[in-house]
Amino acid sequence: MASESTRRNSRSALIEAAFEEFSTKGYEAATVAGIAGRAGVTTGALYAHFASKLDLLSATVGLAPVEAILRSAGEMAALPWSERSKLIIGSLSARPDRRMLLLLDVIVVARRDPHVAEILQRGLERYLHAMAASNDEAVALGLIDPPLTTDDLARVMALLTMGKLVFAALDEAPPSEAAFARLADLLLQSAGADDEPDQPPALARVRARAAAAEQARAALHDGIAAAVRQGHSLRHVGTAAGLSHERVRQVLREHDAG
Repeated sequence: MASESTRRNSRSALIEAAFEEFSTKGYEAATVAGIAGRAGVTTGALYAHFASKLDLLSATVGLAPVEAILRSAGEMAALPWSERSKLIIGSLSARPDRRMLLLLDVIVVARRDPHVAEILQRGLERYLHAMAASNDEAVALGLIDPPLTTDDLARVMALLTMGKLVFAALDEAPPSEAAFARLADLLLQSAGADDEPDQPPALARVRARAAAAEQARAALHDGIAAAVRQGHSLRHVGTAAGLSHERVRQVLREHDAG
């Protein structure tokens, strides 16, 4: 009897073979026999792992494995904040690989084939559930304190991923890494420091919210100064900001001094 390790290796080889077959021929032209041939196994051996070509497609498309998503938050918690920040920004800004781009072909097929659409929908639901669970864990660990629900955050991240696919397929330049860094700040409201690696989650959330409040205050003061430079009166600017014109005057003095 084949060992568990051998079975895992055989399954991985079939998934890689299926990816190459789907990538070079497209889903509809790809065959089970062709995939088996690429993997160096018989079709019978293939069917010992996968029920159909659709089953192989489900295992091949480029949504991150559920187990990997659920594992990521715990692994990131052990890293210094600066390293966690780099990983988050790098993940957001990374260009899709060939496996991810295969999703575009699958989406086209899914519009015509309800069976493919059902498999893709199930895969997306598992991906979103895993992302939301990972977000929940990251919140509990004090890694992030998003202004969205963790489910909505998962869906926003999925939309970003799908949008990156379209940009990559059209060879369009994505936003800059700096833009993704700012987006991560807005979506995740993460705050941390390498000199406080073991900060309790409750204090990490307070720190995150204090940092977000400070950023909002600085942005408000920049906006006040810009409005005054454009010729708006202190009274009108104060009304818009919910401040007295005396407070607006003080903000301008502090802004100019800074």
